[in-house]
Amino acid sequence: MQSADSDAEQLLPPTLHIPTPLLYSTCMSKQAGCNVWLKLENMQPTQSFKLRGVGTICTDALLERDAQRLVTAGDTNAALAVAYSARQLGVPATVFIPRGSQASAVRAKIELEGADIVEEGRSLREAYNAARAFVRECDGAVMIDTADDAAAIAGNATIVAEISIQLQRRKPAVIIAPVGSGGLLAGLITGLQQCLWQRVPVIAVETHNTNSFQRALLLDCDQPEDKATRKNTHVKASKSKMAMSSEIPSTPPPSLLPPLEDDVDESGIESKIGSLDIKPPRRSDSDSTIRHQSKARASNDCRTAEPTVATCLLAGSVCPKALELSREHPVVPISVSEAMAVEACRRFLDDHHMLIEVGSAAALSIVAKGLTSHVIPDLDSNSDVVVLVTGGANINFDRLDSYRQRFPYPAPIIAKSGQDVFMRMLDPAQLTTADTVLPSTNTLGILSSQSRALGSSASAVSTLL
Repeated sequence: MQSADSDAEQLLPPTLHIPTPLLYSTCMSKQAGCNVWLKLENMQPTQSFKLRGVGTICTDALLERDAQRLVTAGDTNAALAVAYSARQLGVPATVFIPRGSQASAVRAKIELEGADIVEEGRSLREAYNAARAFVRECDGAVMIDTADDAAAIAGNATIVAEISIQLQRRKPAVIIAPVGSGGLLAGLITGLQQCLWQRVPVIAVETHNTNSFQRALLLDCDQPEDKATRKNTHVKASKSKMAMSSEIPSTPPPSLLPPLEDDVDESGIESKIGSLDIKPPRRSDSDSTIRHQSKARASNDCRTAEPTVATCLLAGSVCPKALELSREHPVVPISVSEAMAVEACRRFLDDHHMLIEVGSAAALSIVAKGLTSHVIPDLDSNSDVVVLVTGGANINFDRLDSYRQRFPYPAPIIAKSGQDVFMRMLDPAQLTTADTVLPSTNTLGILSSQSRALGSSASAVSTLL
């Protein structure tokens, strides 16, 4: 006689996410001079890769914790994935959002999935705390929080497993993906290791306003450790060390060059970790250089409606597992301007007739602006480059049109890696190798330990960093 648990397992779908297409992009391949493949996670039922990790967590909550209600906070892609998962699993969902929140495309989709919307608190932090309190008082309610969750990372790792099958086990030269809090990056590296693709680098792309991962890496690399301590951290994943590494430096490095018109004033940014509000780091008033740059940026910036247009990349802290894995795997962190991301979003709509979020388009801008071969110099016409298109739920034509009016087109190239400007150009048509800014030191040192194993390609990347 079968148990109730086994009956439940038979009734549940194998996974809540679906395998997504790996589309060969003719136009982007021609631009890049290599084979560019688009992993279309925007084709998930919730239009975001978040369903892979969140769906895994929700299914585990039902099978292992007998969840009777799934609870989360924020009108985000993750919250939409919780609402969808709850409907598929046959349990109710409750999503807490701050009172007076502006209507968003994601909130409308959450309501469409049948989730209960509760407005509580004046900020996302207060809404999150209210959700936690609700879970404590409601029997059978389970809080779904994806921060550094092993199940979420395992769910995201399935992306690489699918890519391996779709490329017929052919190893890609590089994977390009946007990075926010780092859960996707941790999943990608985990998947690459499972496929024995330890030598495949990942270009982790952020915008200058959302570069939490780069800043966390800078702090992580600045920690004084001897080799024995570093090795021990790899093996035991020290919680104290990881907690320290995941915090964002309080004083980010100043820009090395004067601001251009599309640089954004970062003084008003309020980042989010999951559903928590995190105030931005304050610059020291004693630093005249930084103060001068802040004033210059403010004078150039007329965009006060929101702190960043790449909202899906906002993160107050970084997934500790992502930092740990980035020590062991070749990762190239690059941030681009929001104007570059918006331009890539518009081009993707024109070329592929799909509307995606600006944060997702940040990764596409690396290819669209011809930067890929400058990061991975060994690319040729036979090389396979995979770009993750991570989401398209929180965007519409009106919003994209407003971005079009706010940012220059075509956008100048402003790409940074760590404390150094990787590339800066006003006229992208004149892009040559000579335009690359080579720092005197390996600022992040992310690839230095892998250079010998990876060969000339990693060595060149390490030089650029």
